Amino acid sequence: MATDFDAAAAEWDTPEKVERSRVLAHEILRRVPVQQDWVALDVGAGTGQLSWVVGPHVARMIVTDPSGGMLDVARTRAEDDPDRYDVRQVDLTSEPLGEKVDLVISAMTLHHVPDTQALLQALRETLYPGGWIALADLDADPENLFHDDDHDGHRGIDRDDLAARLRDLGFDDVTTETAATVFKNKHGIEREFSVFLATGRLPRT
Repeated sequence: MATDFDAAAAEWDTPEKVERSRVLAHEILRRVPVQQDWVALDVGAGTGQLSWVVGPHVARMIVTDPSGGMLDVARTRAEDDPDRYDVRQVDLTSEPLGEKVDLVISAMTLHHVPDTQALLQALRETLYPGGWIALADLDADPENLFHDDDHDGHRGIDRDDLAARLRDLGFDDVTTETAATVFKNKHGIEREFSVFLATGRLPRT
């Protein structure tokens, strides 16, 4: 799968995707009490669209993705502020980050991850006590109307199921709400899709 994203990296940052990420980033900043001294982790960051908006509000942003091609683009942007942005090629379902963070963010990542439970568990273990998680993703799409017919990931994410799994992992104050609307044309038909944002906080002790 990383190879597919490598090939798409050079043309990934379309105006529509950049705007969607901007909207989602501002929803994260609205719903999470982000602090300037925090370390944040962007999971499945791609070219870093979400990172560049949230990054100025934290001390350091760790930008991660399994795709080297995507991160090549991200590294170019990170050169403007190397003390803030730390770009790493890592698959957190199989490799530990190696440090704790205050905030985990992602956008449109979970539905591409084969073992979402393994990722959620890894993210929980990466957070400090009292840390926050903010995951945006496509709502459930059982008919696969959003992606190409050969899409081999999940058909969106059931927001209620995700909220339940976050609670099972020990997160408090778990909420989900629609954060953005996107339009996608497939087979000549343009449809509207909702993207939700799930947030939660670990207890401090």
